[in-house]
Amino acid sequence: MASSRDNASNPSRVSGSRRACLGWLSRLALLPALTACASSSGPETITLPPPNPKPAAAEKPAGAEPAPAAGFTPLPTPQEVVAALPTGRLDPFAPLPQAKAAASGRASAGDLRFTGVIRSAGQAQALVQVGDQSGSVCVGRRGVCVGSGLPALLPADWSVTSIDVASGRLVLNQAGQRRVFNL
Repeated sequence: MASSRDNASNPSRVSGSRRACLGWLSRLALLPALTACASSSGPETITLPPPNPKPAAAEKPAGAEPAPAAGFTPLPTPQEVVAALPTGRLDPFAPLPQAKAAASGRASAGDLRFTGVIRSAGQAQALVQVGDQSGSVCVGRRGVCVGSGLPALLPADWSVTSIDVASGRLVLNQAGQRRVFNL
């Protein structure tokens, strides 16, 4: 007990031993960091395993094809499939069939087929087929439905006068002549 009283009575000795203890602890804490930095991971320490030897495959001639099993018909090769397809057009300068119909711009009332009526967002629309194209038309010039972003189905001299959803009636004006279509 006398030694602890001596240490308690001498404050400089206690603080010195605390400093020494803290110094040892800080060195111990830095030891793993120093050893991690000191390790070398250069290319001289990396060893790669040797590549696996490839098994020797039976040598086949490049042009030889396997013989089909009995009872099976072999499929055609990709080259045979491509060779069988026709390429090009008979007359590359001839207009396309759709372009010819659109270029005329003239459709008669007999070419128009009235197939139905709908009311969408409070707007009446008629479902029609003109030639090989079909879609909806609205009241107005060429039957264009505003906001749809679709091209006009009707020729330039046509306009939709009225669409009656309740009775299934479409009224067109074709170059000044009134045409009425009923379902």
